[in-house]
Amino acid sequence: MNTQSLHHAEALLENKPARLAAIGLLLALLSACGSEVTTRSSASLFSSGGPTPAALLGTGGTGEAQCSNFDSTSIRLAGRVTTYYNNGVLQEDKVRVRITSLVEAFSTNSNYYIQAFRWKIGSSGSAEIDSTPVQFNFEKGSGAASPMTTDVSSVNLTSIAAYRTAHNIAGTTPIEFFANTTMVVKAVDYNWQALKIVVYDGSQTPATVVGQSDFLLPIFQANPNSYAATHSPILAVMHPFYSQRGTVLSEGDWANRTTSYCF
Repeated sequence: MNTQSLHHAEALLENKPARLAAIGLLLALLSACGSEVTTRSSASLFSSGGPTPAALLGTGGTGEAQCSNFDSTSIRLAGRVTTYYNNGVLQEDKVRVRITSLVEAFSTNSNYYIQAFRWKIGSSGSAEIDSTPVQFNFEKGSGAASPMTTDVSSVNLTSIAAYRTAHNIAGTTPIEFFANTTMVVKAVDYNWQALKIVVYDGSQTPATVVGQSDFLLPIFQANPNSYAATHSPILAVMHPFYSQRGTVLSEGDWANRTTSYCF
């Protein structure tokens, strides 16, 4: 049974006009238990392997984004995020992150460090951020059977240098380190909708924020119009295709566009 499709159907129940359709969808999903809805190729069957670059359609043809990106234009903090698979099985409480651009001073200042925080839209309609940073570890390349680091809640220039030396990671800069590893963020199940990555300067007390970026946690609807119709505007503007809402595409085409973010 495709678990993320079941969550999608349950979410539809909150929308009164869609309840009857959603009930039918839930019945169809329940009858499919025990079988795989989406076929995965052998390329995705290794530990931490991400989704294969193909159209990812849920039950009923709803396009799903399993890969996305983030980019803060005010400061340089950008990257990509994907779902996490272990031997072909989706791990709903983990995502894979790769930072592709950082605040320049991070490369020379060991007082700078990175943390990540999960958040969601609460019942009041406002953002609720968990103030405790989430744990993450690093795997080699695009994923390995075992992590090369223990779980940590922050990373800086000093720890990156230690990881590079201990595990023979190519490159000399933090960005080269991130390019050759996968950051596996934990405890981000479907109770949470977004992740905030923050770069701090710890030379002051309290530490000051020098860069941050927010992004949606996959899986979510690839069609920005469908997503906006069922989610808070706070989340809708974070959709990777929010600026393309006027474009008319099929659900499958929207899903296909998200595969450019896969790694």
